[in-house]
Amino acid sequence: MTRIHALHGFIGAGKTTLARTLEGQWDALRFTPDEWMTALYGADPPADEYPALLARVRTLMNAQWTRAVTLGVPVILDEGLWTRASRDELRAQAAALGAPLTLYVLPFDPASARERIAARNEQAGAHFVAPATFELFLPRFEPLTPDEEPLQCVIRH
Repeated sequence: MTRIHALHGFIGAGKTTLARTLEGQWDALRFTPDEWMTALYGADPPADEYPALLARVRTLMNAQWTRAVTLGVPVILDEGLWTRASRDELRAQAAALGAPLTLYVLPFDPASARERIAARNEQAGAHFVAPATFELFLPRFEPLTPDEEPLQCVIRH
């Protein structure tokens, strides 16, 4: 049965690194919004346009990954799933598609994440995350809650 592999973690947690590993391990199709954003809109899109641009990318990705699942192709969703609502929505989508969901939970250490982001920002063509953006988004992150654990297969990294 086709499985959905989704990653839960904040900016700089190592989601894309893990997603690339899982992609080869499961012969899956990987969906990484940062890569799509960079390919379509550049490494550092204007902050005032970013939410609308990201919404477009997510709409396109959603159509593609759900189609892949219906065709029997396993998918890796390198999204972050920062909020309980986004995780609930994904669980509902998986159920509607009849596909099991595995949620990979990455540990979150703000200091290490800041270091990873700084190093990534130095790489040519990398999706840029300003330190101020990191701090702005930090309060928006909602870790997986104990009552969510039994709702899907959870693998902690």
